Amino acid sequence: MPGNPVTCDRFLSRDLVLAAARRRARLERLRGGFVWAGTAIVLTGLLAIPLYLVGALLPWSNLPDGAGARLGVLLAGTLRATACAIAVALPLGLATAMFTAHYAAPRLRAWIKPALEILDAVPTVVFGLVAAATLAPWLKQHVATVLALIAIVPVALLAAGMAFGARVRRAGWLPLWLLPALVAVAALAVAIAARQETPLIAPPTPWNAMLIGLALGVAALPTVFSVAEDALFLVPRAQSQAAFALGATRWQALTTVLLPAAGSGLLAAALLGVSRCFGETMIVLMASGNTPIGGFDPLLGLRSISAELALGLPEAAPHGEAYRSLLLAALALLVLTMLLSLCADVVRERLRRRLRGSGGAA
Repeated sequence: MPGNPVTCDRFLSRDLVLAAARRRARLERLRGGFVWAGTAIVLTGLLAIPLYLVGALLPWSNLPDGAGARLGVLLAGTLRATACAIAVALPLGLATAMFTAHYAAPRLRAWIKPALEILDAVPTVVFGLVAAATLAPWLKQHVATVLALIAIVPVALLAAGMAFGARVRRAGWLPLWLLPALVAVAALAVAIAARQETPLIAPPTPWNAMLIGLALGVAALPTVFSVAEDALFLVPRAQSQAAFALGATRWQALTTVLLPAAGSGLLAAALLGVSRCFGETMIVLMASGNTPIGGFDPLLGLRSISAELALGLPEAAPHGEAYRSLLLAALALLVLTMLLSLCADVVRERLRRRLRGSGGAA
């Protein structure tokens, strides 16, 4: 039934259209104001922290004697803990991301990612407690066992994976098939080491960088995995499908197509993992022994910058020498972590632009 022309003219009149346009413009300005206000608050907060630290440290001539040397020892301890942790988190995180993105069955992939996200939600104080109460006494007697497992487990898993055959590998459930073999190898190595009366490698203290690396590496594993998996999934599937069409195997497609294309994202995963380990406090505080020892021996104790802040701030008198030393350590930690995060964001954005350009060109 045709509408009434008079009614239509009333709803489509010039005044009503202009009023509706003005209302939309006001709403857009209001929403834009909220967005700009929130952005300004965040940027002000980000700038206020380093400006406050720099202003509180001025003039630099008032810094206590030996503050630079003390900061160097703390920085060496932080780097030692970070290196040990990233040596655990980076290979495990990248390997898991490559498996879930390229090999895993869809149902297995649907379980792995939530499991690692749950691991990321575990408070770091829990990892520190487990490391200090359980792992430290065992590791003092079994450093050689850990090193042997690092060398034996990959070889054993590779041999067992090849023995299972191509059909199981193609199905994407290979890790579950290899889990009994992994448990058996680890149990055998621990049983052989338990029969040794004296350890082959005896660290001077159970609180050392190797202990921190095992605990903090597990805590940083979800960060590395999440960023690396996102980078691999950003690569267009048409590229790997083209490699398969040319006769490439899954491993060849992974190494020659996916990994080079996602290289920037994998580098960003490594940088974010380093940043995550660099700023950790509780695990380092509980498992390091808090001994300010320089050098890079992984079997010695250490004290990181974050642990120094947590331990020293309650006892530091405001505006005293110890207080200014802590402010200097906080400024160094803030600058380093911000630089790592900024580099990771720049690398990730470079990967997105490159893949968008290749996708558009395709």
